[in-house]
Amino acid sequence: MLTPKEQLMKYLIASKVIYDTESGEFTLPGAERLEAQKLTNTANRILSLLIASPGTVLERQYLLEHVWESAGHTGSSSSLNQYISILRKTLTSLTDIEESIIVVPKVGFYFSADIDVQLLDEPCAPAPGNDNVAAKKKIPSLPLKYSIPALLILALIAANLWVWSQPKANERYSRVNEIGKLEKCTLTTYEHLSADERQRLHEVLLSAQPQLAEKCANHLALLTVNVQPSVFYGSSGRIFYSFCPLDSENETLAYCENHYAFNWKMK
Repeated sequence: MLTPKEQLMKYLIASKVIYDTESGEFTLPGAERLEAQKLTNTANRILSLLIASPGTVLERQYLLEHVWESAGHTGSSSSLNQYISILRKTLTSLTDIEESIIVVPKVGFYFSADIDVQLLDEPCAPAPGNDNVAAKKKIPSLPLKYSIPALLILALIAANLWVWSQPKANERYSRVNEIGKLEKCTLTTYEHLSADERQRLHEVLLSAQPQLAEKCANHLALLTVNVQPSVFYGSSGRIFYSFCPLDSENETLAYCENHYAFNWKMK
């Protein structure tokens, strides 16, 4: 994972506020800087690490090493807790979202993958002096027989530019990852799971839904899962899975059974 100094990026959080990891400043889209909402260097390092990998738990020791020790300072769990509290309050005041940073007791923290976070591209600056030159040039008029086709072409170009300028779909849901097998079921997820989380996934699924073992033993199926990271570390969280049997002849989806558990904890 990149260090905070390498993560010089801008993020649009929940379509409400822009976060600049280089300056640690929050701005509203199209507005001036919010001077009162500038993070300290330490808080900025923490948030830049968390937001770079939504849904991925960063352990306390990892944060202490990459935020304090890498800068030549000594940190503590108490200091880390205080900064996390400040960050959560700041993000709540800007986005109205309470659970932006999730605490995994005795393990670490992660930025909620349920919040839409988009990586922004820096707009290209216009070449100096071009505005004045363009303003002074007189645009020649077109004969009528060329005007209508030209206007139609311009309208088509404008429509395409408008489509491309619209917010893109959350990249989190743009790719399905195949992560293994459970009997005849192919396990897939939209999340990035660590090697340890993949190993524990079978245990979590069968503990939450014991009947899956029999279903997957008897049916060729796709099993798409989404497990909140805190569940892997013994805390409560959300679990979702979709069991979709495949037609035996052409291997197309026959139907899907969706199951959801809120605030579930493995016993």
